[in-house]
Amino acid sequence: MSNQSLGNRVQSELKQAVDSGLLPDSDHQKAEMLLDRLQKPVRLAILGMPGSGKSRLLNLLVGDDVIPEGVHLPTLQLVYGETAKSVCTLPDGSKEQFDSVDSDMIAGLSPVFVEMQMPLPALRKISVLEVVAPSDTNAIHRASQWASKRSDVALWCTRGFTEPEQRIWATMPDLIKDHAFCMVTHADFLKSQGLYEAAVGAISATAGDDFNAVLAIATNQALSARRADGTVDKETMRESGGSALISAVLKQVERGRQSAVDQADVLLHQYADLLASVQDAPVIPEVSPAPEPTTQPEPVVAKETAAPAMPPEKTEAPKRGVQSEIKPATRDAISRLREIAARKNVSRDLAFEEAEKPAEAAPAEPELEAQSAPDMVTKPAAEPLQPATRDAYEHVVAYLEERGAELASVLEDQGEDGPAEVMTLAVDQIQWLCDYLNDNGDAADLSLQRTRDTAYDAADMVQLMQMEKQGSAALEAISLMLQIKRELQADLAA
Repeated sequence: MSNQSLGNRVQSELKQAVDSGLLPDSDHQKAEMLLDRLQKPVRLAILGMPGSGKSRLLNLLVGDDVIPEGVHLPTLQLVYGETAKSVCTLPDGSKEQFDSVDSDMIAGLSPVFVEMQMPLPALRKISVLEVVAPSDTNAIHRASQWASKRSDVALWCTRGFTEPEQRIWATMPDLIKDHAFCMVTHADFLKSQGLYEAAVGAISATAGDDFNAVLAIATNQALSARRADGTVDKETMRESGGSALISAVLKQVERGRQSAVDQADVLLHQYADLLASVQDAPVIPEVSPAPEPTTQPEPVVAKETAAPAMPPEKTEAPKRGVQSEIKPATRDAISRLREIAARKNVSRDLAFEEAEKPAEAAPAEPELEAQSAPDMVTKPAAEPLQPATRDAYEHVVAYLEERGAELASVLEDQGEDGPAEVMTLAVDQIQWLCDYLNDNGDAADLSLQRTRDTAYDAADMVQLMQMEKQGSAALEAISLMLQIKRELQADLAA
């Protein structure tokens, strides 16, 4: 079964399980949060200093001139909607709503925050939050922290990643860093001055450890690749770095969704007998329109020319006892594993880069088509596996498939004792993985070296999870093993 078919089936069955009310309270909460992750687009934040090219990047990502050249808007939330609509929060706290999106008219109102919904295909996959702050380090710091709580993926736009930017980014939560990209904008200017390689190299050396990747993009060139008839000049888009950015964002979307699918599938298997009476429903289509935008908390800042204002945080009512929202792309086990890898100075990007290409988008939305990514600074080309390594990987994949079924069975059969038993088995099985990979394969194979690092970090991860004794640890342990298996399968397929 393809990942797409599995995801559709799991989402449909998970919704039935939630609607049935048959799950125990604690796992009903987990199911609701997982379903929310599967149903909503990934939340992307565009951050950076004033004049760093954030608005142009937003236009590129969504495939439309939402913010025309020369128009200055405050912090903006852009989501999908069947019809265009905009809501402006004014300085006195009142709101003006319009059944259209007219950036010039909105700018004339001098709002402090704008919510827009538009029927753009890209917004079925992502929602975009552009954060605008005055040219003041403290204000940008506060605005970035505010945005980090409301996003799953972050793009930090920069022209040089200066010391003030480094200080701001250093304070960002580790989880958002692992799903963040340092966007070196104005790459066309750097190339024209003969500074491209030196500038990008220096930024990569400084910022590389604190981001998933450093990407360089000539935004104006990328925007010019979009033709009036809606088609895209792929070569121009590739040369500009736009393809690398789109591919990177799509991978984050897919990883976040796949993590939720894995955990939901395990949860459904655990309660298969209890849910057997629930009637099957039709499979949910892969892409569904995003829900109506919800009212956002007041933004931290308004315009780049205005003084920052810190509004009171609005606390949302908890849902069935849930105290905090789980972020779609940050609560998966691989994210936590990357934190350990970073602390141990292990190359996290290479170890976890998936060889699988994202599913191609429909022709109607070329701005989200996954293409090659030559400008992605940290990603080397995949190398073929040595025969000994290939044999070792095939054996490990078979082992993980067999043990994964065993873990799921333990969860189902042992009731309240299941999670603790699963953690014990997971520790033993990943330790076996470490030992086996250490003794087998071709030691000169770079892929094997990275996979060994991954295995050792996974062993650390499950031991930490076992000590934390969180209710979700068993599901995360199984999800971790599934994701490691997919990484090996991707290497085998490369």
